[in-house]
Parts: sequence; C-alpha cells; structure tokens
Amino acid sequence: MSALSAKPSDEEIARRRAAKNAQKQAAPKKAPPAAAPPKKKARDPEAEAAALKESAVGALVDVGANLQSRGKYDDVARQLRRAALAGVSRVVLTGCDVAGADAGRACCERWAAADEPSGLKLAFTAGVHPHDAKDWTGETSDAIEALAAHPACVSLGECGLDYDRMFSPRDVQLDVFAKQCALAVKLGRALFAHVREVDAEKGAPLGAYADAVRVLSEAGVDPRRVCVHCFTGGEAELAAVRAYGARVGFTGFVGIEKRSAATRDAIKTLAGDGRLDWRAGDVVLETDAPFMLPDKSWLPSAAQKRMGLRGGKNEPAVLPAVCRALADALGADAAEVAAATTSAAGEFFSFGEADARVEAARGAWSGGPS
Repeated sequence: MSALSAKPSDEEIARRRAAKNAQKQAAPKKAPPAAAPPKKKARDPEAEAAALKESAVGALVDVGANLQSRGKYDDVARQLRRAALAGVSRVVLTGCDVAGADAGRACCERWAAADEPSGLKLAFTAGVHPHDAKDWTGETSDAIEALAAHPACVSLGECGLDYDRMFSPRDVQLDVFAKQCALAVKLGRALFAHVREVDAEKGAPLGAYADAVRVLSEAGVDPRRVCVHCFTGGEAELAAVRAYGARVGFTGFVGIEKRSAATRDAIKTLAGDGRLDWRAGDVVLETDAPFMLPDKSWLPSAAQKRMGLRGGKNEPAVLPAVCRALADALGADAAEVAAATTSAAGEFFSFGEADARVEAARGAWSGGPS
C-alpha cells in the first residue's frame, strides 16, 4: 500500500474531527425563522352594523366628541357612519383651540358636501381650553370670532377653568374665560364650558365652580345658553351649576363604577329633589370620545367585540351605553332620557338655525380637503 493511500491514524482522525467541530462552532448560527405575526381577525361590517343597531335606544345627540384632531378625515367619517347605525343623529366636534376648531370646520364642510346617506348631521364648537389659555393673544380672539361665524359652528367653547392640572396659571385662565364669555354674549352664542376642581388627593378645593359661576354671571351670559360639559364632580359642584341655571353634560364617566360614585350620588340626589330636571332640558349627553369609555357593566367585552370597538377607545357609537348608564343614575327609562336629552341639545345649540345656515352654504363646499 502506498503512502498516499495509507489509512490515517486514530490520532489524525480525532484531530480532524475536533477541527471540524471547532469550525462548526465558530460559524455564525442561523437565526430561527421569525414567527408569523398573529393574524388580526377580519372585520365583519355587516355583523358590526347589526350589533350597533341592536344597541340603539332612540335618536341621540353627542354634544361633545374630540375626533377631528386625532385622526384623518376618513377615520372621522367612519366613526360617524358607525354612530348613525347606533341611533346617533348628530355629533358636535369640540374645538379646544384654534387649530382644533378649524379642523372641526373642515370636517363639517366635507361631511355636508358629501351628503352622506346616513343622515347624521355634524357641527363644531370654537374656543380655547383652559389648558391652552396661556397661549391666548389678540389674534386668537379674532380667529375664534371668525370661526364662530361659520354656518356649522353652534357654540363658543370649550373654555373655562381647570384647577386640577393648572397647565395655565389661575389668573390667566380666569382672564381668558372671561374674554370668551364676553364674546359669547357679543355674538349671542351658546357656551360650552369646562370646569374642574383640583383633585382631592392633591389638596383642598380651590373654588373652580364658584369662580366659574362668578365669571359667567359678571359677563351676563344667559345660564340656559351655558352647558358645563363632562361633569365629574360631586353634589356640591352639581348644586352650584344648577343653582346658577346651566345645563349639564354627562359622559361615559357615569358608567365608570370605580370613579363615578360621587357623581352618580349627586345625580340621584338632585334629580330626586327637582334641582336637576332632565325632563325639562337640564341634561345633555356626550361621549367626550375618545375618552370616558364606560366600563364593562354598561359595555361588556363581548359587546365591544361585536360592535367593532378597538383599543379601549370611546367613540360616538357608544352613546347608547352612556344613555343607559345615566338613565340608571336618574332612575329613569333610557328611551325617555334619550328623547329628553336630544330635545335639550337641539334647544341649547339652536340646531334648526344651524341646519338652515349649512344648507344655504353647502353647495359652495367641496368634498375634498380644505
């Protein structure tokens, strides 16, 4: 046997095997194939529509929704169509600053120009939230007044006092609120007000409701043209609002059991002794979407899935659940509360006049971005 064909020794074989194993160990390992992302369950528009229709309690008006600054118009339109299926006949987009109010204007123009078959009508408010009062200038005042003259604008606001977060100094909040109250009187418009006291865990009350009533009274605002929206206070605060004579907007907060006990007790007490007369127009409904989603007592998880709700976000289609939660606190029939609050909203915002203005202007509005 030649040397070329000689069999390697056991030592050589072992050496070669060791070298090969070391080479394998040094080679970069291939990453395991990435797991395929879980497939999202496809939406079933027909099933969602059926669930939304089943949730209805009658014609409703959502007097306060924050949609226009939190998504594209197509998403706003999608939510409005879903709301119509749930029996919501009208939505008011809340303007919290000039940009937000102008976005509400643009949405209203596109919606009206499209002549949506749902029949839902859209309006907006124009104002500066107390959080942004620190940014108020003379130009802000001019812009709000110009927006208020738009056919689809139904109220000044959201404006008022927020003593809980104090994003703007107290004296600045008071001054800017007074200026917007004066503007509402000058223009003869309704006023959508925000009033929030400091949270009890942060310290003693600072008198937000007393200050708000004083500012409103000094400005000469007609109490029935004022709505204190998204009310979350207790009996003393609700009594102050009603003693002044303003209307009160209730959201899904009344359907959040862990947080709303004091508010629900206040509603029961004042409704019981006649100071909060929901049948006489003292109360309106709102979602304050995408915030204030009612809890599972009023909107079970299974119902949310059937309705196509996503991510725990509130939307105008949830208004029937808000209505039921409020009706429970009032000890009243939900359908009767729906009818009464819808009537109150129409009176407060003068929807009949707004509809006539929009109809006259609609032909000049394009269906595209503006």
